[in-house]
Parts: sequence; C-alpha cells; structure tokens
Amino acid sequence: MPEKLHDVIVIGAGLSGLQAAYDLQTAGLSCLVLEARDRVGGKTWSVPLANGKGCVDIGAAWTNDTNQSRIHALTQRFGIELVLQNTEGDCIFQGVDGSTHLFPYGTSPKFTEREVQDLERIRDIIHDLSIANGSKASKVESYDQMSLEQFVISKGGCKKTLDMVRIWSRVMLGIEAKDLSAQFFIEYAAKGGGLKQMRSDQKHGGQYLRFRKGTQSISHGLAGLLESGTVILSTPIVKVQDTASGVIVTTRNGDNYRSKKVIVSVPTPLYKDITFEPPLSGTKLTFSSGTQLGYYSKMILCYSKPWWTDFNSCGLSISYLEPCGVVRDSSVAVDEQYSLTCFIGGEPGRKWSKLPQHERRAQVLQQISRLYSNTEEAFFPIEIFEQEWTKEEWSKGAPCPVTSPGLLTKARKGLAEPVGNLHFVGTETSDVWSGYMEGAVRSGSRGADEVMSSLNSMPLSAKL
Repeated sequence: MPEKLHDVIVIGAGLSGLQAAYDLQTAGLSCLVLEARDRVGGKTWSVPLANGKGCVDIGAAWTNDTNQSRIHALTQRFGIELVLQNTEGDCIFQGVDGSTHLFPYGTSPKFTEREVQDLERIRDIIHDLSIANGSKASKVESYDQMSLEQFVISKGGCKKTLDMVRIWSRVMLGIEAKDLSAQFFIEYAAKGGGLKQMRSDQKHGGQYLRFRKGTQSISHGLAGLLESGTVILSTPIVKVQDTASGVIVTTRNGDNYRSKKVIVSVPTPLYKDITFEPPLSGTKLTFSSGTQLGYYSKMILCYSKPWWTDFNSCGLSISYLEPCGVVRDSSVAVDEQYSLTCFIGGEPGRKWSKLPQHERRAQVLQQISRLYSNTEEAFFPIEIFEQEWTKEEWSKGAPCPVTSPGLLTKARKGLAEPVGNLHFVGTETSDVWSGYMEGAVRSGSRGADEVMSSLNSMPLSAKL
C-alpha cells in the first residue's frame, strides 16, 4: 500500500475530475486522479484524420461563447480556436415514407399548416415549462409521474409532433420518449436556458461553436495544469472504503491508495461497478441505481469536398426513418476537413448496433444518399469514424444519465449529495448545462468547493 496520504483522490479524468483536481491543487491540497481509460477526457475524444487534415470529435463537440462561460474561458486560456456551426443553406426533412423536402434553417419542416402549428405549440409548451423551471421564481407543476411521450399525448400532440419529440429524445439523450420522465426532459432543457436555446445553433445556443482541434484539447489543457504525476491512467477502481482513518481506494490490479476525501467523477449508472464500503444507501442508492444511460452512437463520414452544399444544404437533416435521426455538418473548412456527423440513438440505434459493421455502414450511407436525391457521392467517404458509446466500458452510454418517471420525485436529492468522505460530480449533477462540457467543469468546481469546505471544518486531529 502506498504510504502517502493524499488530501483528495479523484476517480475519473474527464472534464469534471480534471477541473476538480485543478481547483484543489490551486488551493494547496494534494490530489491524485485515477483514470480507468488510457487517456484523459472522458467523453471528450478527438481523433485525427488519416490524411492529417484536422480531426473529428466522436464525443462532445459543441459550445458557445456566452452562457457557457466556463468552457469559453478555458478555450481562451489555452488558445483554442473555435469555429461556427454551419447554418447557411436549407435543412432536409425525411418522412416515414422516405420522401424528402428542403426547409429553411430556423423554421419547421413543411408539414401541413395544422401539423406545423401543433408541433410549434408543443415545442413552446415544453420551452415555457423549461423556462419556468429554470427561473425557480415560483412553484411549477411537476410532470415526473408521466413519460415525455405521455406528456405530449396529454397535451393533444398529433402523430407528426409525437414523432418529432421522439427524435429529440433519441438525439439529445439516446433514450426513447416513452421511457423518459417528462419532468427530467423539462429540467434538462431548463439547465440549458430553455428548450429553444438548448437546441439552437445560433448565438447563445447549445450548438453554436465547435473546436477546430477538437474538444479533447480542453481536457489536455486542464491535465497540463496539474502537477506532474497527478493523473494515473489505465487504473480502474473496484472498491472505495470510507474508514475512520480515511478513505482507501483499491484498483483492479490490487493497488491501494489512501486519502482524506474522494471525489467520484463517473456517471451514476457506473457506481454499481464499484464496491462502496459502507454500501451506498437511502436516496443515494435509490437514485444511482435508478438512472439509465441511453443508446448513443456517432458515425462520422469524411469526404474530400462538402458535396452537400451543391444541394443548397447546411448539412442538417432530420429523419423519421432509421437508423439516423439527425445528421449535421461537422466540417472545418480551414483544414479541408469535410464531414457529416450522423446521430443514431434510442431503440433504432440498439437494433442497428446488432448488425455487422459493414451492414451498419451500408445502412447509414444509403440513408445519406436518399436524403440527397440518391446522390452517388454519399457512397465515397475517404474515412469513416464510428463510436458506440454504449459499448465503451467506462461510459456505457451518452451523453449523460437520465431518469424514468417517478425517480426525481422519489430520490432527487440523492444525485449530488455527499456521503461521508465521498463527494460526487459529473455533468449530470450540474444545475447549468447538464449533459454538456459546461456542466461538467461546473460540477467539478462544485465538488472541489465541497471538499475544501469540509476539510476546513474538520477538527485538527482529523486533519493530521
């Protein structure tokens, strides 16, 4: 057993854990970060193209420079270049019958007038509820006892509207609307400033800016600020023992590390992979054992040129067919990196994931071709990246855990509350931009503040 007693051990070197470690070391505390993967960054993972022309983000990808202030400050500190999300040109909608049509960016698809009014009515109801929840100025009705799908039906949403909300649920959270608490979705949108802002690619929106050199540059920058030897990679944790003399953290290969405090920076559904002694109980156990990670996959198709612009398209497509619910332009023109990122989530994704790789890719390429008038150019990518986050051992899904109906009512306070000398962070615990990189760094700082406050209040004998 290593003899050194650290002030704090952080489990996980994603953005939350790295930010917590940086804050703790800046305050003069000794800190060690133990990471299961062979890299830092968690769900920030940027991979270079084989031809050397830029990189793609197979995990987190977007930010903005206004209300995501913590991430923006880090981009400025590390000299990270940001690029605008392309919104020039039309969007494409694909119906259940395979037919497609163009519609101007920032408007609804060309449904019937009555269907458009219904879609925008339901969107506005959810948006207004998310704003009300975010303001916390007055008590608002909770919809935790029904699913998001049941909520839309209860408000009289038509089939076209219900199908669109199902796309939102799959693409935003990787989960089916029938399995997701309506209240969770409302509050999730609230934390991003409201449904409209969270879904927007415009100024202040959730998808306004991307990273020229990839979002993992933020994680590398934070890791570079830590003292040498702070981060230990390829070190999965199997046990955390909170004892009278401190916390003992045991790795998969049997090594033990000791600290006064531990910050757990892994998604709540992964808590079950760690043996906690004493065991988690009460609302902490109820909440962490009740959350779920949806199926979430990205397939990124890289091309030698942005051929979709020949169709006057901005690259954004919405489809009611499978497997891709949404497709986005993820190009960085200055690097001659031209790509379409295909989002595949929820039950269509789970079915698709069972196919052999060549069939998965064939389905996606065929769908892209059909979106663009059966163009042959879709079938000739120069490189394909595929990331199934659900099959990644240390993520098991993306972008963050969600709750089914009733769990928030039953055990909400168990999400972020400390247990003994253990503190819990992660983007899902943030009250601001939960599920995004902004929420991750904010939660890391919150966890570090909790630890510093707790250590400062400990009696002298307990500090020695």
